[in-house]
Amino acid sequence: MAEWTYLCRFDEIPDGRGVAIEAAGARLAVVRSGETVAVLFDRCPHAGGSLGSGWIEEGAVVCPLHRWRFRLRDGRCLDMPGQSANVVESRVESGEVRARI
Repeated sequence: MAEWTYLCRFDEIPDGRGVAIEAAGARLAVVRSGETVAVLFDRCPHAGGSLGSGWIEEGAVVCPLHRWRFRLRDGRCLDMPGQSANVVESRVESGEVRARI
């Protein structure tokens, strides 16, 4: 079973935005909407855009390349049925964002 890996501090993620982070050999997008944080692999399935460079709209992270939107809770694409981004199990603990990679 994968261990919880430290990614960043919660307060380092701007509300409504994301950051790209390298951890445990993976490139991840950590995105924040209010008090909610989601972690996804940092690659849009459409054209490989960085989801960590995206922004949040109505519970979805928006890829900055072509504006495909992916739900934070499960990674499903709201613009192209059958497409999705890979979500990583995550949690915030004592102000730190951690994920099972």
